[in-house]
Amino acid sequence: AVVSTQSTGIWEAMAWSMCLGMYLLRLFTLGNDISERFDSQSLLITEQINIYFFMQQSPQKKEQLIHANQVLQLSSKLLKEIDNRENNNFVLSPFVSQFLRIFLLSAFSGLASEFLG
Repeated sequence: AVVSTQSTGIWEAMAWSMCLGMYLLRLFTLGNDISERFDSQSLLITEQINIYFFMQQSPQKKEQLIHANQVLQLSSKLLKEIDNRENNNFVLSPFVSQFLRIFLLSAFSGLASEFLG
């Protein structure tokens, strides 16, 4: 009965790990898509200009458009901060990156073979 409980615990841990891995992969791909789409300062400035034009055309929606403009200004500031941080970060060389990738994959395969037999 003890072996059965341990085996069930291992399978449960593997299932949770797989679910968490799939969730994180989806989160990273969505983040990458959003970054590629809205990483341009010129795009945000163009949207701000469009909002100003909409404010002139429809004064009844001015309050909502002011809030949208504030969000665009904040996102523009955040993009500037991110750009400044990226210039100061340590970048891994391709050799170190490849070594880490191989090390992690071999560690994962060793754990999987240990658990699965």
